[in-house]
Amino acid sequence: MSAHSVARGHVAATRFPRATLREREALLLDLAASIPGAMFRLMHRAPGTWQFVYLSPGVEALFEVTPAQACGDHTALLGCILQEDRPAHDASVRAAVARSGPWEHEYRIRTGSGLVKWVHARARPTRTADRNVVWTGVFTDISDRKRIEAGLRASEATYRTLFETVAEGVVYQDRSGRITSANPAALRILGLTMDQMQGRTSLDPCWQAIHEDGTNFPGEEHPPMETLRTGFPVSGVVMGIWVPDRGYTWLMVNSMPVFTNDQVAAVYSSFEDITRQVVLTQELRRQATTDFLTGAANRRSLMESLKAEFERIRRHPELCCGILALDLDHFKRVNDTWGHTVGDAVLVHVTQLMRTETRLHDIVGRSGGEEFTLLLPDTDADAAVALAERLRRRVEHTPTVHEGQPIAITVSIGVSVMSAADVSTDDMLARADDALYEAKHSGRNAVRLR
Repeated sequence: MSAHSVARGHVAATRFPRATLREREALLLDLAASIPGAMFRLMHRAPGTWQFVYLSPGVEALFEVTPAQACGDHTALLGCILQEDRPAHDASVRAAVARSGPWEHEYRIRTGSGLVKWVHARARPTRTADRNVVWTGVFTDISDRKRIEAGLRASEATYRTLFETVAEGVVYQDRSGRITSANPAALRILGLTMDQMQGRTSLDPCWQAIHEDGTNFPGEEHPPMETLRTGFPVSGVVMGIWVPDRGYTWLMVNSMPVFTNDQVAAVYSSFEDITRQVVLTQELRRQATTDFLTGAANRRSLMESLKAEFERIRRHPELCCGILALDLDHFKRVNDTWGHTVGDAVLVHVTQLMRTETRLHDIVGRSGGEEFTLLLPDTDADAAVALAERLRRRVEHTPTVHEGQPIAITVSIGVSVMSAADVSTDDMLARADDALYEAKHSGRNAVRLR
């Protein structure tokens, strides 16, 4: 399977406009090809049964094996692993499969032309509807970093040469965590001068560091600080750092302790700029979880959130969650009168109104053509009905404007509340749908509670 076919299949399923399809395919293929290393998706159907279903073009430069060869026989990549590294590699895979958690490992390969390389592999599992598991991840050539680390350990003279010329950023911090030196690559990647770097610590709020999910990355948890605290190396940590005039730059960070008389005297960190890789991963994740037209959560993402909320309430029966089933009244008339382009604009407009009336942690999902479902955590029946009424009035009095012409629309809303007494998510959805049916049949532009 090629990146082209994956992109084509996904776009066809969501019915994008032809121009957008071409642009999106080109963007994804360009981003995938630009990643240093290779993206992959590996299907695990049963014990011992593995198959690559996608590999980006970078696999050929890394392993000297084509995507087609690896997709036809996954052992084509396994056969490149050095024999002495194979047991640890296989053990790490078994451990990740056993715990159904992320896999990450570094090992050496020998290519067909005899080159020995270090590979960093990382992947996360996702269970498919047919109970197979798909591992999605990246192979990265870390030969340069391994050579750097070996050189640093081997001799100070070798270190100094590499420190000044290597493409990866390298930063030294003393026992208190203060930065004492940084190589030119680090200054370039971080967009700072040595004067600006000198003396800073990981606790400085100017870094504005974040995790991949956007949450705060506290300074005391940065890899060099953890190494200073524990005396152990830290590797493969992804973090976003705010860079002046560029916004967030994403780094893959490794830290190594420096010992004096068996005590940690300093730490050096090496990092590479993986912004393109992270941006592509975020884009693919966004496309997998959001509705392309409106930006609302798609049905798959909505159902996953609903299930998670249901499990949360089962663990904490004192909690509740409001559910709104919303349908645009007489939406077919809009399409028939104004055309589907205007109909799409109405859907986007109503989605924006829903977002303005809801909280950041509420979930607005598009569950059908003109149907939406809203999840309102920690919201009881009274609050859910009040929100539904505000939203109904907001839509009624805020028409979509097309070429100066207001296009009025109303909505009918069914309200229900999830509780620990519910047997399944189907129960609460059925109640919300029944309430929506009542709202429709009471004359529309109405709110009903079940």
